[in-house]
Amino acid sequence: MLISAGVWRELVGVGLTLIPRGPDQLDLRYGQTVAVLTVVKSAIPLTPGDVAALADRHPAPCLIVVPSATPAVRAAIEAHGWSWLTDADQQVAGVLRVGAERIALNVRQAVVSRSTRPGPVPWGTFTLVRRMIGRPYANQRELAALVGVSQPRVSQALRVLADQGFVRRGPAGWTVHDIDTALRWWLDSYPGPGGLRTLWYSLDPPIEQARAVAEVLATEAAGSHPAVSGDVAADAIAPWRSPVRAVLYARAGVDLTGAGFVPAGEEEATLELTVPRDVGLWPPTQLSGPSPAALPLADPLQILWDVRRAPGPDSEEAADRVWQFIRRRHREQGAAA
Repeated sequence: MLISAGVWRELVGVGLTLIPRGPDQLDLRYGQTVAVLTVVKSAIPLTPGDVAALADRHPAPCLIVVPSATPAVRAAIEAHGWSWLTDADQQVAGVLRVGAERIALNVRQAVVSRSTRPGPVPWGTFTLVRRMIGRPYANQRELAALVGVSQPRVSQALRVLADQGFVRRGPAGWTVHDIDTALRWWLDSYPGPGGLRTLWYSLDPPIEQARAVAEVLATEAAGSHPAVSGDVAADAIAPWRSPVRAVLYARAGVDLTGAGFVPAGEEEATLELTVPRDVGLWPPTQLSGPSPAALPLADPLQILWDVRRAPGPDSEEAADRVWQFIRRRHREQGAAA
């Protein structure tokens, strides 16, 4: 995530409210003042020259998130009127600019350490696995349309997945022939949806929280397309335990304080709202099934991933129920193809 739980906790602690408007854009609110910021995260520390290059690419105000920053880098960022945060080892420091306000968070001298810059996340490959599990025996043209990438890109990804040993091409098209290996690969490889994640608290049951937030999003954020995941979605497709936390994804976020929610930390949060970078978590068509909440559900693999990381001692058992649901659904679709 561009904004970690530690950063979120620090922002909430000083009275700031973060509202995602996209996977890398947010509104930062302090009282009645709002700053619209583009979030730029780097896995390695920057130099003053890097900051100058960013300023050339981003004319609008930015929030720079880095593991550490020297005094020269901090000065370069603030010279542009931008905000910065260092976020490493559960220790957060920074300066946030909201209008005329300059809000400092535990500013300290940071130790600079360089690490390997990570490569881009292969979102298309992860989406391809999602679509192949939901659509057995598709050809490359059909898969390209489902994933939203070119046929050459699909061909390249299929070679990678075939090497993993769980997809193959047959006379009827490409298919996932070993669903259990595919699901293990998914859980071991998927880095999470990315984007901006916010945490909230309410006294209502999680399913009611999910319904309320979906309604707020539909009313206040046109085109947000909320998708429910985690415990609430698992309870709809493979009931096992009472939901502990609601998890929602949307293409744009909203301020939930008007709906009775308050910003919360990781431990006490009862709802997560994320504007993700991974658009593959929205299924081509919403799942149909015994959903008492009649809520739009995320892709089944996203539900599985979210349930596994959900709080509670029986999350593994709940995840196993979702796993079996995906296996059964895949088998039934393969038989019908």
